[in-house]
Amino acid sequence: MEKLACASAAPPTRPPPATAARPRAHEFGPIEFVRLDAEVFASESDPARVIAPKGQGYAFLLLARGAAMVQHYGHDCPLREGDFVLADGSTPLAFHCEARGELIALRVAPRVLRNYLPAPDPFCGRPLRSGDGLTEGIAQIVQSVLAQVECGLSPHFYSRIARNLLDTLATAFSMALSSTSQGSPLLCSRNARVRLRVEQDLRDPGLRPATIALRLRMSPRYLRAIFASSGETVSAYVLRRRLEECARELADPRLGGMSITEIAFGWGFNSAPHFTRSFRNHYGVSPRQFRQAAARISD
Repeated sequence: MEKLACASAAPPTRPPPATAARPRAHEFGPIEFVRLDAEVFASESDPARVIAPKGQGYAFLLLARGAAMVQHYGHDCPLREGDFVLADGSTPLAFHCEARGELIALRVAPRVLRNYLPAPDPFCGRPLRSGDGLTEGIAQIVQSVLAQVECGLSPHFYSRIARNLLDTLATAFSMALSSTSQGSPLLCSRNARVRLRVEQDLRDPGLRPATIALRLRMSPRYLRAIFASSGETVSAYVLRRRLEECARELADPRLGGMSITEIAFGWGFNSAPHFTRSFRNHYGVSPRQFRQAAARISD
C-alpha cells in the first residue's frame, strides 16, 4: 500500500494546516454529491467538516478508488474499493486514505435521512462491503449518476433519482448490518447514542459512567445494561478510545512539536504515569517508543 495521507480531528487551539480549495458540490434533489480525494483530507484538521461542511448532517461515503481507514463512533473501519460507510458530520471522525484514493460523498440532512433510516446512528462507522447484497450494484449506480450530473444531467430527474438512491442505500445498510447487531433495535440505538456522547465528550477529564448517565438522563444501571451487549464496559470503552486518539496524534508528524504529556492531557488523561501505564498495556510499548517507531515509518 502507498504511504497514507492522514487527516484527523484536532482541538481548535492547535494551528490547522493550510486548507486546499473546496471540491465542488452538486445539489441533487434532497442530497448533495461531492468527489473528495486524499489531498483534501490531508489538508484538513477536521475531516468531518469536509464531509458535512455546516457541521451537521450525514453522508454516505463510497470509496471509489484506493484503500482507506475510517475511525468513527468508536469503530475502526477499513475500506476497500466499492465499500460504503455512513458518517455523522456532527461527530469526531478520523480518515486515512491512500495518496491516490478517491471518495464520493452523498450528503443528507438528518430530517431527510430519517425518512429512510429512522435511527441512523447504529449504522455510523460500520462498513457496507462491496460484496454485501445490493452494494456492488449501488456503487456502480452512484458513480454513473455522479458522472452524468457532472456532464449536465437534466435537473428534471434529480429528485426522483435521489429518492431512489436513498431508499436503496437505506435498504442495503439495513439488510447487511441490522442482522449483525447484538440486542434489540432499541438497545442498539441507545448503544449508539452512548457512543456518540462519549465521542463528543472524550476530551473531558471528568468523563465517567456516572457523568455520561447524567448527561443522557438515564440511570447508571441502565447505562451498563445498554452497553452490556457490546462486550465492553463504558469505562473500558472510554479508556480505549482515548488511547486510540493519543496513538493517532503521536503518529502524526504534524504534531511532532507537542509533548507526549500535552497530547495525553488533551484527551482527558490527568496523570502522566497512568497514561503511560495504560498505553503500554494496550499497545505493548511506551508512548515514546510508539512515537519513535511511527517517525521511522513516515521517513
